[in-house]
This record gives sequence, C-alpha cells and structure tokens, in this order.
Amino acid sequence: MKYEIPREMFKQRLEDRLNFVFVDLLPADRTPVNFENVIHINYSSKFKNEFPVLYPDKGQNVVLYSLQKGDDAPAKAAQDLADLGYHFVYFYNGTADDIVLDKGLN
Repeated sequence: MKYEIPREMFKQRLEDRLNFVFVDLLPADRTPVNFENVIHINYSSKFKNEFPVLYPDKGQNVVLYSLQKGDDAPAKAAQDLADLGYHFVYFYNGTADDIVLDKGLN
C-alpha cells in the first residue's frame, strides 16, 4: 500500500529513521541533497526492476521523495512499489526549501 505523507511526517521520519529506507528520486541532471543515509535513484522505467534488487523484502518501510516542486516521480514510484506488493510505501512531494530539514532548522 502507498501513503502520501505531509512535510511534518517526512521530517519526523527523516530524524527518527527507525527501519525506513529513504529514496531520493532525483532527476539525472540534479545533484543529490546530502541527507544522511539516503539512497539516490533516478526514477525511470527501470525503477520497478532496480528497486527489488536493492530491497527484496516487501515488508521494508520505504519513503520515496523528491525535492523538486511539482515532481510526480514519488507518487509514480510509490504506485510501482505497491503494484509489486510492497506493504509500507510512503511518498513525499517537497521543495528545495526542505534541504534544511536534515539540519533541524525547521
């Protein structure tokens, strides 16, 4: 199942980590934001094949996000993972202003 999460929940998950894997769905032309313990995957038609190789456990908690305003990759990737049978998929559509989240400034 997939769930869209608000900014505050994204911030809380980013700070707490627990057993979440964070995936920045950065476009190929963007430099990744330097959040700690985040993997970077360019969302493309290959995503459905690449992600299960990295995380085969369908019970894995996953947070997919993009910090590009208007980017629909997190919602599409979340649907892809839900279609593959992943149970706990969360997605967040942010903006470049969220870079400060990892520094605890807001």
